[in-house]
Amino acid sequence: MSQYRSWIFVCAGLAAGLFAQIGQAGTLQLTLYLDIDARQFLNASHQSILIVVPNPASEADNTVIALTLPPPIADSMKLIIEPDSNLYIANGTVSSVDVINMGLITSVLYGNAYSFNGVQINGDGKGKDGTVGIYYEAPSNSQPLITGLALFMYDSASGKPSAPSPINTFTLNRFQSRYISQPASIIWVLVGSDISNGSVIPTGAFKSATSYSTYSNTSPRTRSTFQLSRYLEVTFNAQNQASIHFDTSINAFAPGPYPN
Repeated sequence: MSQYRSWIFVCAGLAAGLFAQIGQAGTLQLTLYLDIDARQFLNASHQSILIVVPNPASEADNTVIALTLPPPIADSMKLIIEPDSNLYIANGTVSSVDVINMGLITSVLYGNAYSFNGVQINGDGKGKDGTVGIYYEAPSNSQPLITGLALFMYDSASGKPSAPSPINTFTLNRFQSRYISQPASIIWVLVGSDISNGSVIPTGAFKSATSYSTYSNTSPRTRSTFQLSRYLEVTFNAQNQASIHFDTSINAFAPGPYPN
């Protein structure tokens, strides 16, 4: 099986050299268990489930919320993450606390290079192994643009969406090439409020050790306040499956199903 078709996930606590990368096996399946107390808590506090692929990190110390999911009606939900990667070009510029609005999206293969001429993304052949290369072959009046990788991830009960989810964001200047590394096998799951799909959040707002973080940003252009729980870093087994449960006592997810 080629490196473009298989996915292997290993614990983040292992040595960095043991990390596999997204795109190196099959479809991932994450079962999220939420009992009635968890569902009532999230609904009462207007919180959604948030999915993040944090590596490769976005520029300017930002992180993208790839997907927001409402609490399920039943005791569990199955999150599907497909291996095929996509390259997007955003409509307009994006900075912290903005939301990515993907315009042009195309499927890509790691190790290949592509170019964007202001109208469409074209294949340029072999690039740098383990990356997607993108060259901005822009007209003279072109402005910098936002690009990045996107993956299909969704609740299995809802079915596959029409568009993938952006997982990172980078600025591309005219006549500049960028090589975006294949994502490492690290997935964060957390909950939060006042956050949309594709939200660009300062990385410093994410906490793994504290139960809650509230972040506010004020500038002449925008003001945004949102709330995040601490994140759980998910480890998948050899069958590309994992399960986690929401613990209301810490307002965060914990490994495995609920204890008996």
